[in-house]
Amino acid sequence: MIRLSNLADYAVVLMSNIAARPEDIHTAHELNADTKVPLPTVSKILGKMARANLLKSHRGIGGGFSMNPDKENISIADIVEAVDGPVQLTNCLSEQDDCCDYEPVCMTRSKWDKINKAVYEALNNVPLSEMITKPYDFFPSVHEEKLKEGER
Repeated sequence: MIRLSNLADYAVVLMSNIAARPEDIHTAHELNADTKVPLPTVSKILGKMARANLLKSHRGIGGGFSMNPDKENISIADIVEAVDGPVQLTNCLSEQDDCCDYEPVCMTRSKWDKINKAVYEALNNVPLSEMITKPYDFFPSVHEEKLKEGER
């Protein structure tokens, strides 16, 4: 079974949540409340997204993270690579020379490269913007509820 890591899956969820309100500054606590991704995991992913230049970090009171306005057209591949490194379906696709004892006699390595490229292209051809779903008006988000409470 080929699967994304849990971290990559959570990263797509968090980035989709942030991209739905790109002008806002998002905190780890808010994203935890909105997505139910565990808080330590949210913090870890936000750091990785900022280091990959996908998010911009805002320090101090009122700080958090926002979409990096200099980074347009973020793909799912960008997000997966930010948390997991390069898309690599098998060990033999690694740039390390000592990845497999069977390499000298392996007849499938060149085929895996073709499959790996296809998977990468599939992830690279899906923009983050396609992952954003607009919530129904009658299901307010946790963020919207907090804003309403602040108005009272």
